[in-house]
Amino acid sequence: MLNEGQIALINDLYNPKFLATVDREGRPNVVVVSSLEYYEGKLIFGNLMFWKTARNLQENPGVAALVISPQLDYFFLEGDFLGFTETGPVAEHLKKSEMVRYNAYTSFRSAGTVKITGVSPLRKLSPVRILREYLLSRVSFKGGPVHFPQAVAEKFAAMKSIKVAAYYNKKLCLELMPAVRCSGNCLYSFTELPPGAKYAANVITSEVVSFQVKGTARRKCMQVDEIYACGPPVPGKQIYAAPADEEG
Repeated sequence: MLNEGQIALINDLYNPKFLATVDREGRPNVVVVSSLEYYEGKLIFGNLMFWKTARNLQENPGVAALVISPQLDYFFLEGDFLGFTETGPVAEHLKKSEMVRYNAYTSFRSAGTVKITGVSPLRKLSPVRILREYLLSRVSFKGGPVHFPQAVAEKFAAMKSIKVAAYYNKKLCLELMPAVRCSGNCLYSFTELPPGAKYAANVITSEVVSFQVKGTARRKCMQVDEIYACGPPVPGKQIYAAPADEEG
């Protein structure tokens, strides 16, 4: 189902890979999964402190994934989660990966397997599009102070960071966001999500700094309700929660 170019992209440890899941209430979660790879006809990944991802997979086996290279070649995948295992060929294969062999602080609790049900064509995100949307966002969307941590806003607003948004609309969907502007308690992007949909957005920088933002899509923006750190010292730790009466 995957061609040679797609297999090479997904099996490159250093390419950003995002894995999205959703709970039974339709609330998505999207994380960077460096260990995601194509192995013997399926997707596999190491469970490295992915508590929310693991809980979601128990409630809903549907997953969506995005793989993108530094050259901005990318594609999407859809699949059904088959389960975790702590032993066997898949677990042994992941334990021999470069991520584990050369990092004394990395070890997988278990190995996950996903049956691939859909693959998009290999695409190219144009640097011209990124620059155009970045510049237009400065004109089209209001600026101003943000109500959530400034460090998070800076990562989402950076032109060279990779931003994706996941939402559930009859099925789990993933979208690239070439440009984002932050203002008040919202993310503004030309990538439109269905108003009222719960979303999760993830950003990763070239310095491998990552944050996940969750909230509700509005007509002109994505309201920020929660923010989670996706790296050390405590991956998955909530670092921001919007006041109950705050919107926009």
